[in-house]
Amino acid sequence: MSDKYLTNDDLCFDELGSLFSINKIGCSVNDESISVVKVGKGDIQVLAWSQMHGNESTSTKSLLDFINALNDGEFTNILDACTLHFIPILNPDGARVYTRENFNKVDLNRDAKNNSQPESRLLNDYFLKINPDYCFNLHDQRTIYGSDKDVNPSGLSFLSPCYDSKGSVNSSRSKSMYIIEHIYSQLSNVIKDRIRLYNDDYNENCFGDHFQMKGSSTILFESGFFEKDYNREITRKYMFFSIVIALELISNNISDKIVVYNYKFIPKNKVKFYDIILKNVLINCSKLNVGINYVETLKDKTISFVPSVDAIGDLNNFIGHKEIDFSTNLNKFSSNDFIIGSVMSESLIKTLNL
Repeated sequence: MSDKYLTNDDLCFDELGSLFSINKIGCSVNDESISVVKVGKGDIQVLAWSQMHGNESTSTKSLLDFINALNDGEFTNILDACTLHFIPILNPDGARVYTRENFNKVDLNRDAKNNSQPESRLLNDYFLKINPDYCFNLHDQRTIYGSDKDVNPSGLSFLSPCYDSKGSVNSSRSKSMYIIEHIYSQLSNVIKDRIRLYNDDYNENCFGDHFQMKGSSTILFESGFFEKDYNREITRKYMFFSIVIALELISNNISDKIVVYNYKFIPKNKVKFYDIILKNVLINCSKLNVGINYVETLKDKTISFVPSVDAIGDLNNFIGHKEIDFSTNLNKFSSNDFIIGSVMSESLIKTLNL
C-alpha cells in the first residue's frame, strides 16, 4: 500500500495470529469502528495511537508495518517486556474523507481537556483504563519544515511535550526526552541530519501535553518529508525504524535516574520550504518569486497533489523542493494569475510546466 489514502477498509486484523487481541473500544461520530490491537505479555504498558488527524496516514502505515513484523515473529524481546496497545486509526471519519478534523469538524488533538468528541473520550478512557507507562502520539507533518542548521527538509520530527507552561522536566518527561535522544543518535547519520524537534509550546488541549501531565512518558512522532517522496514511502520506512528503536530501548527498562544530555541540541523545526518556488517571475512589470504548496485532494479514493499559491514576494529566506527560474522566460503574468490561497488553474499549471 503506497497511496496516502488509508481507511478502516485497509485494516486487515483477520490476518493477525493468536499473539494479538483485537478489541473494539467504540465508534466515531459517524459510527465507524475504533479498535485497539493488543499484543505482548510484559509489565511495561505502551499506548500508541495514529491518524487522530484523518489525513495523516504515513505513521499509521509505519505502525501497521511494525504490527506485521510482530506477526512474523520479529522483536519477541519487546513483547516479553512490554504490553503494546495500538489504535491504528483514531479518527476513521476524517480518514474516510481525508480531512484533519473529525465528522463534527473538531481537531481531536485540541480536544484532550474538553473531551467533547466520542473519539477523544475513547482515547482518554482507554488511557485511564491501562495507565500506560509510555504514550506514542503518531502524526504526519507538512513538507514546509527544515531547520537553521542545514538545507535538508525535516524527514522525522519528535517532541517530548511539556506538561506545564514553564517547560518543567520531571523523571517522566526525562524518559521521553531520553528516548528521542536515542532515536536521534541511532538514525541521524543514516538519514543525513534530517531529524528535528517539533515546536514545544505548551497546550493543555493537546493529547501529548495532557498525557504527559498525567505522568505517562509521552512522545510525539511526526512523519516528515524526504526529497521527491510525496507519498512518504521513505518516511514510512524511517518512522518504522524509530518505533522499533524506541520500543527496544523501553523494553530494557529505562531507569528513573537517567540523565539527558543531547536532547536540547537536536535542531528545531523551522518553516523553510515551499513545494515549488517560481523565481524571477515577471508580474505586473516586477520580478517576484512565487511560493507554491500542494493541496492534497481526495478524488476516487486517490490523493492528488494540486498546486496552490501561498506567497508572493522576494522569499529569499526560503527553499523550494523544486525551483524554476524565469529569468530568461519572456512570459508576462498579472497579479490575477497568482491569487494567494487559490488552487492554480489547469491552464496556468500547463503554462508554467508544473
